[in-house]
Amino acid sequence: MGDDYRSNNGGGVYVLTEGKEGDIMNLTPAQVEKLVKWAAQECEWQMSGEQSVARLVEAYFYLAEVGIVTASTIIELGFIVEPSLNTPSHWRTVNVRVGMSVKPKWENVQRLMEIWLEDISDSGAYSPTEMFEDFEEIHPFRDGNGRVGALLFNWWSDTYAPDDLQFPPNLWNDPRR
Repeated sequence: MGDDYRSNNGGGVYVLTEGKEGDIMNLTPAQVEKLVKWAAQECEWQMSGEQSVARLVEAYFYLAEVGIVTASTIIELGFIVEPSLNTPSHWRTVNVRVGMSVKPKWENVQRLMEIWLEDISDSGAYSPTEMFEDFEEIHPFRDGNGRVGALLFNWWSDTYAPDDLQFPPNLWNDPRR
């Protein structure tokens, strides 16, 4: 971070270090409000509770500050959004399911995420929707996959700015969305 870090305590405006394109994100109160509303809606759909809104916003700023998607970045995002169930050091170590959909065995998650990260590094070969769908199917965390997936979807859709944030496509026909 060093000299790139800036802060602004006036008027509750968040000032972020190093956004996706290396630009400092100076958010107006209106942009902060849009971000929080986006996070609140995503968390409501995920039925993740009120505290998860603040955690999703924190994860948003973390990714913008780090400015690069790596395995360790994604693992940290999972920990930020769900610190009581995810660890800051590795993928899930239990089997999970979403409704009736059983996700890959935990023993396979490390390799599946390595393949996924290789695939997404091939610029242009992987649409944001495909990236999101495959991430959600791997389900690398015990909880928080949808919230982290929503951040990554916007990252690769070039809609990460608060004015541009989108909700990922409803690929599983979730009636709550």
